[in-house]
Amino acid sequence: MARKTKKGYNSQTNAKKVKKRGNIFQSGLELEMSELLKGAFIAHSYEGQKFIIDDGFKYTGESHERFLNGKGDFKDRGKKTYKDSIYTPDFTNPADQELEWVIETKGRAMPDFSRTWRLFKKYIKGLDREVLLFVPRNKKDCIKVIEILKSKGYGQK
Repeated sequence: MARKTKKGYNSQTNAKKVKKRGNIFQSGLELEMSELLKGAFIAHSYEGQKFIIDDGFKYTGESHERFLNGKGDFKDRGKKTYKDSIYTPDFTNPADQELEWVIETKGRAMPDFSRTWRLFKKYIKGLDREVLLFVPRNKKDCIKVIEILKSKGYGQK
């Protein structure tokens, strides 16, 4: 049976929140990545930076539709203000520094992640500087991320 969220929707992931040293991680893979970063003495922020990857706007026209869940009446749902789309990666270099690298752990990606990641890459492209991006899917990938960061001069020992 599928797990339900607080709002009663079916959960789309098997990830379970994990608490360690006062931090609440969204998954065991995030905890694993955090432990590897700490073990390699790589300074980082966990969910410490937010990026506007798509500006909000006000739609003033008509838009005849049902709610996205397919429920409700088919009616005009236009004249709506849309908020900025904000992306918060799992790990970055410390938030008080210029962005150099981003790690987004994804054991199982949700259907909209590819669109979010594409918009984030577009945002990064606009920075006109090199930013390392990582999307590890398992522990082996996380270890490889650490090896790459160390080869680039991050961390000590």
